[in-house]
Amino acid sequence: MHFIQKSLLDSTEFYLHHHDYPGQMAELLEVIGGVYDQALEVLSGVDMDAILWVSNVDDMITYPALYEEYFQPWCRKAADILKPKGVTMVCHPDGENQGLMELLADSGMDVADAVTPYPMTKVRIEEYYDQWCRPGHLTIHGGIPEMLLLEKSTTREDLKDFMDNLFKNLAPGTRFIASIGDTTPPDADFDRLLYISERIEKEGRLPLNAGGTQPVTPSARTAAGQATTPKPAPRSAEQALADMNLEKAFEQITNDVLEGEEEVILVHAQELLDDSFSAEDILNKGMLPAMDVISQHFADGTVFIPEVLLSARAMNDGLKLLEPHLATSNLQRGRILLGTVLGDLHDIGKNMVVSMMKGTGFDVIDMGVNVSTDQVVELVREHRPDILGLSALLTTTMPQMKEIIDALADKGLRDDLKVIVGGAPVNQMFADDIGADGYAQDAAEAVALAKRQIQAEPK
Repeated sequence: MHFIQKSLLDSTEFYLHHHDYPGQMAELLEVIGGVYDQALEVLSGVDMDAILWVSNVDDMITYPALYEEYFQPWCRKAADILKPKGVTMVCHPDGENQGLMELLADSGMDVADAVTPYPMTKVRIEEYYDQWCRPGHLTIHGGIPEMLLLEKSTTREDLKDFMDNLFKNLAPGTRFIASIGDTTPPDADFDRLLYISERIEKEGRLPLNAGGTQPVTPSARTAAGQATTPKPAPRSAEQALADMNLEKAFEQITNDVLEGEEEVILVHAQELLDDSFSAEDILNKGMLPAMDVISQHFADGTVFIPEVLLSARAMNDGLKLLEPHLATSNLQRGRILLGTVLGDLHDIGKNMVVSMMKGTGFDVIDMGVNVSTDQVVELVREHRPDILGLSALLTTTMPQMKEIIDALADKGLRDDLKVIVGGAPVNQMFADDIGADGYAQDAAEAVALAKRQIQAEPK
């Protein structure tokens, strides 16, 4: 399934195809599964020490239900074949992993490579250690976020606090190989690397005891292995509708958006029009509130990419039916230009923002990925958006954001334009440093930020 997701389909179209064509996807899986069986047979005869078996999994792209059904069985199968031959099984969890913590620990892997914790992602290093290392499930390789090496993203005090916390809370320190996760950026502060090295050389002798941690008992190991950060319980569409205080007439079309019913929403929207409800009320009282709920649930981790994309598709299909009946002023919350900067080909996060922005009523122009400064300037001049959204998933491409902002100012295009930025290595400090108007940690925050920017007074 991961091969299909990464190599055969567009990163967002995958989720729609998986929903719309289950039979064809099952047939494709069967064919590709045979190839992987042959590959495992070959690999079982190879003299090797380790293999990277699963890479770039996180709880957004390879969300928990998808991972458990399709990824975990193949991880276990490979482990059952290769581990008896002395092969170390390596996985690369990428991005956010809160929803996959238990699943990855129970996948037969030995090492989690290039782990990147808070403040670059949401899971703290001690949470990883308590759930993976302390119970003996996984060895972590990585653990020190690369953004702590960047002067424009973090302070030296931030790095000191992180290292203090690491030595305090990772005792006894076994099953942890400290390194930079994911990679050392080219503009890293070399003195910070030396500082990390000196701290590890001085304080990293095992067993760690800097935190005065008590010996770990078997019961403590069991408790740590079962520990999870609480999440809100998933809410059904019926519960969501009950909480929204909707007018009775709009409950069905709201439910259509919540459930991603792209065909029946057209029927129900037409029925409302035929019953003399205005297109403005259908949009503002029935459809947009549903996407606001989906956005909130995506932010708190109770829905995942498929639900968001299906709801956005239903919303957009319904909007097409309403457009001839809507005044232009009621069609859009504002115009947004979105893209991933030059040198960066990551698109799933940007595509999520595009889908959610469209679904919540914005006029969105998608510039795509690997967009140069000159291209951005020309597109801003052509389309005159209210907001420019820039994404970067690599520390090496982050400087492109400042280059774009400076170029827009030089061309006289900055004054009436709000610029918002996002991506895994980006944070509020970096956004402030480059002169952006806002920073969003994920797609849901980007939607909320865009709404605030549109409502704010012009610059």
